[in-house]
Amino acid sequence: MKKIIEIILLTFIISCSNKPKYDYILISEVTDRAFNKTSIEIQLKEELSEADLKNIALEIKGSRDDFDKIWIFYFLPDQEPGNGAWATTHFKPELNVKILGATKEASVKMNTTKVTGEIVHSWFENDPMLPNNKYLVKENDKLYMKSIYAKSKLAGDSGEMKEEVFINKLKNGTTRFDYKNNHGEYYLIEKNGNLGLYDDSGKFMEAEKIN
Repeated sequence: MKKIIEIILLTFIISCSNKPKYDYILISEVTDRAFNKTSIEIQLKEELSEADLKNIALEIKGSRDDFDKIWIFYFLPDQEPGNGAWATTHFKPELNVKILGATKEASVKMNTTKVTGEIVHSWFENDPMLPNNKYLVKENDKLYMKSIYAKSKLAGDSGEMKEEVFINKLKNGTTRFDYKNNHGEYYLIEKNGNLGLYDDSGKFMEAEKIN
């Protein structure tokens, strides 16, 4: 009998040690007792698979069994809530897992895509659902902004968007790049080297300079 108990305990210890551990931070949680619901925002260290997200969701739900609806929103490093989530795992009450942005494999493919022309500058736009690399390129005596998008649920298959841009030197020493559009949008190289994306209302996104 003692031997059997020892085997059971050893099996339990091994199974616990083999249980995957996930590195994430709880950003915020808002509960609504009237609707028996809680909404949680999570910061991940890197892209995870649907299976990993499911495990995290079940782990979180384990300490919140008194809620029927548990909505969990996931963000990658340097992504801030308010611009959409990279992924969600919602209990409604059944668990539904969705990766809205790019998977790790899609990000690797985006970063290894070759761009034609002479690359002058390059930036990464860390959008949760539409991540892309932007390249200021000289080609055929013209300037273009080429955006290479990673495959995602929102963007569909990966691809390139190409816009001819025109230099507009400003009095404060910054460089603005105009292009044809119907929303008053333009690019501006910030003093820190990042690329600001602007429209008539001001800056709505900043792409980080790629060294």
